Amino acid sequence: MHTAKAQSYAAAEQMDMALRLAFFRDSRCISLHHEVLDIASVCDRVDADALAEDLDTGSARGAMMRDYREYHDKVQGSPYFFLPDGSDVHNPGINLRWEGESGAGSPVVENDTPGAYEVLVRRALG
Repeated sequence: MHTAKAQSYAAAEQMDMALRLAFFRDSRCISLHHEVLDIASVCDRVDADALAEDLDTGSARGAMMRDYREYHDKVQGSPYFFLPDGSDVHNPGINLRWEGESGAGSPVVENDTPGAYEVLVRRALG
């Protein structure tokens, strides 16, 4: 989230994880303004009042749209990692397929390799 990143990388990382947990684990609708602010309120590295002001004024929208335009053809989903060597990885360690109709089905995990993140960290460290 660009608004949290404007505060600090630590704030951005904490807000990113909180939003992912809220969405994927808790099934919260993180497209709603009040949900985002509620989630931010429990992040001790995030100034929730400043985040609310940034959301209200749209101050981070320009940076977000620039990133979107630059990467929208490349990013396949979340999580997506860009590494210092120029490589990128979508959903590391997970191989999945979709069951059901295109666009309306459900993902089925066929393989989960938890060690994939350790490999990525080691690669990133060189």
